[in-house]
Amino acid sequence: MGKAAIIMVLGFAMVLAYVMPNSYRHANDAYSNYEQYYEITMAHNIATSAANIAADSVFWKNDWSPNMTNISFSGGKFSVTRKDTTAMVLGLPQNWAIIRTAGTFGSNTQTVEVKLAPGNFAQFGYYSAVEGGINWITGDTVWGRFHSQDVMTISGKPVFMGKVTNLKGTSPKKSTAIFNGSYQTGVNIPMPGNLNAVTNAATAGGKVYSAGDLWITFSDSVVQWKTSAAGTVTSTNLHTFAPNGVIEVSNGNLHIQGRFNGQATVVAVGTGKGNIYIDDDVTYKNNPQTGASTDLLGIVALNNIIVTDNVANGSNCNIQAALFCLNGGLTAENYNRSTGTNPPVLRGTLSLYGGVTQYQRGAVGTSSGGTIQTGFLKRYRYDDRLALSYPPFYPMTGGYQIISWLE
Repeated sequence: MGKAAIIMVLGFAMVLAYVMPNSYRHANDAYSNYEQYYEITMAHNIATSAANIAADSVFWKNDWSPNMTNISFSGGKFSVTRKDTTAMVLGLPQNWAIIRTAGTFGSNTQTVEVKLAPGNFAQFGYYSAVEGGINWITGDTVWGRFHSQDVMTISGKPVFMGKVTNLKGTSPKKSTAIFNGSYQTGVNIPMPGNLNAVTNAATAGGKVYSAGDLWITFSDSVVQWKTSAAGTVTSTNLHTFAPNGVIEVSNGNLHIQGRFNGQATVVAVGTGKGNIYIDDDVTYKNNPQTGASTDLLGIVALNNIIVTDNVANGSNCNIQAALFCLNGGLTAENYNRSTGTNPPVLRGTLSLYGGVTQYQRGAVGTSSGGTIQTGFLKRYRYDDRLALSYPPFYPMTGGYQIISWLE
């Protein structure tokens, strides 16, 4: 028994002699790993915080001088640099800014890169300054980013597929709307005070027509234009007609239709005028819904964009464009007309592929008990390309949007 006990003690001693150093080593390794992980996490958090600080300066203070070096923060330091760049998107140059941040904690440094672009109203699938008390109801589906400066009146379960922001909340405050993107209230994105940026571009390198109303039919990259409904048609290549892509009617209304190829913005302004009439379908030559397309059209009105009440629009109307109404909205002429067969009272579906920004939501039809009575049914889908690109000199929000965030 004595020998056995001695052997057992010696065995335990040998095991401990082997195990203890390894245990100490593993404990040291674990602590070292923990220390490194902690430093990496802290450095990452500092870099992310610096990116948020810089982005906040841009969004809320419009401060484009975020360059900072070795700023003490949360036990470490951060630096911020900004670089301007130009990217080609859908054949158009886009001005982007890149904010790079570096966060250092201990011996570790982590980086974050944020790409920002000037915000423009083409990014919205739907925007309104005034809702006018119109309900969003079960069966309504909105694609793309949504913003309203007004109270959103919710009845039932409308579906919003993109990010939703508004200034004044919803009614009721706790709504039953389905927000498949995110929802944020208290966000202020006001309409611009004028269309000077667009009209100045037309003057500087586009086309300005100042003698009254103008009728345009797009035939791919050719502009067919006349100065009265029954007038003589003149055909001009788009790049010759408006080299920078901006066509302005400065003291009248504009009538448009046709199949469009290229990148352009049409704008109508003028006291008591400034409306754009959609006389028939306005579509792209290269349909972005079925394949690759660099065709982009902006339709910008001082007042209203109006679907004309005529035979051509008596059976559906299709629009592919980004629409903007500074003082009015998208509406249909005589949308509540209750008599007539040519064109008919029921005019089919108004299909919009693009986005609409309007001061006040306009009417395109009437309904009763959920059934259309006059005018158009609506089918609006967002053109996802507008999240990164926009027609030439399209109205800007005055703020910035995040294009990408890389950690």
